[in-house]
Amino acid sequence: MLGTVSSLCLLSLTQQVMSAENVRPQRFTLVIHMSPAMCALDPSKRQLRQCQEGFSLTIASLKPEVPANDSDDCVSRTPAALNPLQARVVERVMPDERLRQEDWQRNGGCTGMSPSTYFRTIANYAGRLRVPPEFNASKEITMQRSSLIRQLQMLNSTLPADGIQLRCVQTSRFNAPVLTEMRVCYNPQGQYVSCPATVRSNCPATFIVQGAP
Repeated sequence: MLGTVSSLCLLSLTQQVMSAENVRPQRFTLVIHMSPAMCALDPSKRQLRQCQEGFSLTIASLKPEVPANDSDDCVSRTPAALNPLQARVVERVMPDERLRQEDWQRNGGCTGMSPSTYFRTIANYAGRLRVPPEFNASKEITMQRSSLIRQLQMLNSTLPADGIQLRCVQTSRFNAPVLTEMRVCYNPQGQYVSCPATVRSNCPATFIVQGAP
C-alpha cells in the first residue's frame, strides 16, 4: 500500500513538472529595480552587492506571463548552475547570486528555457535596453512621468508607451514618491510589446529618481 501511495505521489509530481515545462509564455516582463531607492527603503537589502557597490539599476526577474491556472506550477527544481564566464556576464545586471537562484526557482518552471538560456536572455534584454542619464545620476532628480516615457521611447525606437510600467513608493524623505521599479514587456521573440493588464503603473505625474550614493 505504501509503495502504491509513493508511486502515485511521484506520478503526480512528475505530471506537474511536465505540465509546467510544457507551458509557453505569452509574454515576458523584465523587472528592473532602481537600486539606490530599493537599498534605502529596505534595510535588509543593504548588505547586497548592488547596495554595497552603488549599482544604479539591477534586474530582479524576467517574469513569464502564463495562464492563471498554470502559474502555481512555475517553481523550478533545477538549480541555476551557470559556467564562470556566463556568471560574470549576468552578475553585471543581477549581481547577487542568492537572488538569482531565488528568481530562477520561483519562475524557471514556466519560462520554457534552461537556466543558461534564461539568464542569457536577461543579459541580452538588459544590454539592449537604453535608459536616460537621469538613472545614473549621483543625486536625486525630479522627473515627469510623461518625460521619462518619452525619453525611453526615443532611446528604444520600437518600445510602445504601454510597454513600460513604473512603480513608485511614498517615503518620509521626499515630498514626491520615489521610483523603485520599472517593467518592460516583451513577446517570446524578444520584441517590445504592450504590457498585460496585470502589470500597472502606480507612479504619479511627478516623482523622484534617487541618485546612487
